Amino acid sequence: MRAEQDEAASLLDGLHFDTLLQALASGRGYEPALRDPPGRQGWSDVTPGSLSFGQMDEKIDRLARLLAFNRAQPGARVAILAPLGPEAIVATFACLRAGLSPMLLPLHGNELELLRLIEAADAVMAIGVSRVGTMRPLLMLRELAVRAFGTRFVGGFGAQVPEGIAPLDKLLDSATLHPLPEVAERPALQVVDAVTLAGPLPVTEREVLGKALEISRLLKPMDSSRIVTTLVGGDLAALASGPAMAMLTGVELLTLGLFSLGDLQACIEGGRNVHLILPGTMEPALAHSRLASHPALASLVFVHRPAGSRTLPAVDRSDVAIVDIDVTSAAEIAISRR
Repeated sequence: MRAEQDEAASLLDGLHFDTLLQALASGRGYEPALRDPPGRQGWSDVTPGSLSFGQMDEKIDRLARLLAFNRAQPGARVAILAPLGPEAIVATFACLRAGLSPMLLPLHGNELELLRLIEAADAVMAIGVSRVGTMRPLLMLRELAVRAFGTRFVGGFGAQVPEGIAPLDKLLDSATLHPLPEVAERPALQVVDAVTLAGPLPVTEREVLGKALEISRLLKPMDSSRIVTTLVGGDLAALASGPAMAMLTGVELLTLGLFSLGDLQACIEGGRNVHLILPGTMEPALAHSRLASHPALASLVFVHRPAGSRTLPAVDRSDVAIVDIDVTSAAEIAISRR
């Protein structure tokens, strides 16, 4: 065990999301990195699309330069209100590249709960998406920015950006004019408990990538496979099993954003091996469904949070690697293979 820990530590030396992404963009720039589910337009007004590793790196760089133009202090917090999809992932990585500390807010939080988190983090900027189903995150962020005096910049992705909020998709076109700051020390990410909304709690990129390495060693994903995550929030379990594992292994990531059985079925089709990430409470429903026997499933990751109870039936497939992630807190998880 000690030898494995030492090997993992040496593998992670000098690694962070920028070094991983830039290496992927350089060597495999045209290959897909992030993809939307087919039904995304129905719940967000955004036409489903994809980003290659090269496009993702360029978009992150432009957003990082735009955020740096606001001249925030190194390590300043940026609140992000969006499901764990392309916008949230790009915003998170852009914050880190600009020397800022991203905090993914829980979409299900009410106004008072989100205001408490923003004020606790002393967030100086906020980023969101225009629509998630019936929710209007940008309207919420605009209201919160008025009440949280430290938040001086609010930007939004999407076509329907309300007045008073910076339209990021348009502003990114001129963002290359802004210089990136020299970052002496990589900032931490801020995570929030998906159940209790406790936080924010800091986690380092190394901690996130360390957990992603644990998961990937148990699953052994191939370049030709894809990761499909149904998780929405941005705690350590969601970040490590989805975006971090995708960056560490160079595997395409599909993020549902808003759960739809039709989208999930479509994401599993296509001939690739699929590593599916689900909340632990959904295991009985999956076991009852035809998807449980789908030949494309290469592995299953179940995230068990404290409020959820494990019930039967469990998925029973000897040919599929099944990993359980037990969440102790937003910043602490334990990983095991069945």
